[in-house]
Amino acid sequence: MDNATSSGLPAGHPLDGQPTLVRMAWPIFVELLLQMLVGNIDQIMLSRFNATAVAAVGNANQIMTILILTFNVVSLASTILISQYLGAGDRQKTEQLYSLSILLNLGLGLFLAVAVFILAAPILTLMNVPAEVQREALDYLRITAVSLPCQALMLTFSAFLRAHAKMMAIMLSTGLINLLNIAGNTAFIYGFGPLPRLGAAGAALSTTVCRTLGMCLLFWAFRRAVPFVRLEPSVLRPFPKALCRRLIGIGLPAGGESLSYNMSQSVSLAFVNTIGTYAVTTRMYTVMFAQVCSMLISAASQAGQIRIGYCIGAGDTQGAIRENRSLLRTFLPITVGITFVLWCFSDTLYGLFSSDPRVISLGHTVLFIEIFLEIGRSLNIVFVRTLQACGDIRFPVLVGISSQWIIAVGVCYLFGIVLGWGLAGMWLAFAIDELTRGALFILRWRSGKWKAMKTV
Repeated sequence: MDNATSSGLPAGHPLDGQPTLVRMAWPIFVELLLQMLVGNIDQIMLSRFNATAVAAVGNANQIMTILILTFNVVSLASTILISQYLGAGDRQKTEQLYSLSILLNLGLGLFLAVAVFILAAPILTLMNVPAEVQREALDYLRITAVSLPCQALMLTFSAFLRAHAKMMAIMLSTGLINLLNIAGNTAFIYGFGPLPRLGAAGAALSTTVCRTLGMCLLFWAFRRAVPFVRLEPSVLRPFPKALCRRLIGIGLPAGGESLSYNMSQSVSLAFVNTIGTYAVTTRMYTVMFAQVCSMLISAASQAGQIRIGYCIGAGDTQGAIRENRSLLRTFLPITVGITFVLWCFSDTLYGLFSSDPRVISLGHTVLFIEIFLEIGRSLNIVFVRTLQACGDIRFPVLVGISSQWIIAVGVCYLFGIVLGWGLAGMWLAFAIDELTRGALFILRWRSGKWKAMKTV
């Protein structure tokens, strides 16, 4: 091949010299696993404190997840745009995006912290949180709300590092945060020396401290990875209105799909709360296991999104097709296989966290449905990120919002409450939602309409 590099790519291609998909994906996988533990370690350690604390943190974390996802409006768009501008070789726009993203996410984080602290009690009442867990849920929610600005900046610096393929720095920072969180939980939940036993409030305090330290670590890692970038107000003079509109124009739809999904899950959690605490506990553990199932494909899709963004920035649509095909063929079978193995050992897994036979029996049924749900979810995760990287922003949002609220909420209520199938019926509705969206995204990708989307 003329003017080709040893990698088989044309000379000067933005993917030349970059880590392979697998090398980019595995640190993201470890990072996501550790991120999941930051939230779930609270619930795991509280399971030995009391049952109401577990349910309280499960409800509060559902709210916090939605709030944290609002920061993805900026951070997701930052990753997409920075990777495209790097692929196109536009350093000036890349530098402006750093300061603009920090400004927007920090402002949003401060606003949400104040709003949640004031409105925590009405939000929990609206979610039908059982009375016996409301006090602990309120304490956890208000304390963790203080850390929202730090969480916003954590995601922002993480997006910058990811766009530069600096996955290892994110993984190591997240690992250290987890170790500190475990130590903090041990001290604050159960009491250590002069410290009192704080339960759910102690878990929240530990999480808040760790998010603050995590923000500092990721900022330091970013400055080391990109040492010469200017992070100062002068970069935004005159204010880049067009770039801001583009950032929000990509971020709102891109973050909107994830936000809509989690909001629909919050509504379904309100349905689960009407069944009883055992169903809430089963759901919480099942969500934790489901995160393990989908984590690998999620990591691979994030790595693939960055590589595809490089290709799109360079005008290489065939490269984008090759990256997407490689991603699905490599990681989809592994993800579904992990789900099957977890179902085979479901009784043992649920038994590690609960001695309630209702939780163990219901968990076995729900985790079986999760096998089929994971096929659809894997397709959704990959194609949503791939289409976003190609500039096809609105279609995934329209499909996601429609299906999530009509099927994941509407059919969930029908199966779970009206027909009385309980949590298993709700999970069946979730599986139908994921498989429906997966089929529609495959058709969209094969149509090739994304090739005509506007890019940098």
